[in-house]
Amino acid sequence: MTHFPFPDARGWIGIGVFLLTVMVFVMTAAIPELRDNEYFKTLGTLVVGAFIKDVVSWAYAATKGGGELAERNAAIVEQAAVPAPTIKAEGE
Repeated sequence: MTHFPFPDARGWIGIGVFLLTVMVFVMTAAIPELRDNEYFKTLGTLVVGAFIKDVVSWAYAATKGGGELAERNAAIVEQAAVPAPTIKAEGE
């Protein structure tokens, strides 16, 4: 049996935003009265416009390798933080 690969967090965000957008368009097509309702138009604009702009841009702004880069940088810092051996002067 093959294991279905589930999407990562970015994939779920993309799927959710896509489904919300499709839902707004389907509701507008199915119920023509909503086209004249200012409240629905405002909510639809927020979902389609602001949600895509803000949430998706936030989710995709960081690189996928950002976590690996942070771990590599942390290892370098830990290695550099190891105290150097003390140097004793002659005659001590």
